[in-house]
Amino acid sequence: MAEKRGPITQTVVIKVNEEGDFDYENGLIWVLPGDTIVWECENKYPFSIHFGWDSPLKQGRFQSENGNSKDTVVPDNARPGYYRYTVAVLRDEKIWTDDPELIVKKPKR
Repeated sequence: MAEKRGPITQTVVIKVNEEGDFDYENGLIWVLPGDTIVWECENKYPFSIHFGWDSPLKQGRFQSENGNSKDTVVPDNARPGYYRYTVAVLRDEKIWTDDPELIVKKPKR
């Protein structure tokens, strides 16, 4: 069961090394409607987030501007479930990708 709480902000820090191996701070997050998600990339590498058509968020694609963080609010009508999304990072003129998950929990009534 999901906990009952007010909206919170969760930050995911994307890390990718020179071989293209990904690591994350707070990589697998569980969110509720109303929560804010912030994506950042270590060393301010430019990055994109792509959920596609099945996005639980208001939009399915996010792109950093000059490596700055990107944030969004989980909408009130977000469908509970597990969502795999794509992260693409531009590091040293190479694009690296990974596919972490986001979990949307059903709020308590």
